[in-house]
Amino acid sequence: MKLTARESKREGRIVNLSSKGHRIVYGEGNPFDHINDESGYFPRFAYGQSKLANVLHANELSRRLKDEGVEITANSLHPLCATTVLLRAKDEDLAKRLWEFSLSLTNPK
Repeated sequence: MKLTARESKREGRIVNLSSKGHRIVYGEGNPFDHINDESGYFPRFAYGQSKLANVLHANELSRRLKDEGVEITANSLHPLCATTVLLRAKDEDLAKRLWEFSLSLTNPK
């Protein structure tokens, strides 16, 4: 991607899908240094931590690309910040199924 951006002189774009959930944190902060410690694991906080990692990744990637002089932007965004067809949908059954699916991701059985 970097080579293509340089050769074509066109800007590239990387988008990490994150969430406002990046604000949900453990009381003592995000324990990235012992991320696999199951003793203090809470699904909701783990979700927030994963979304914060997406934001931090995009920020660091953006900084590195800028330092290299590459015309590629890296961003993270909350999905509802972009107006899409999905936001205009009124399918309540689909909404319920998507909600249940998202819960299964954060509350595995």
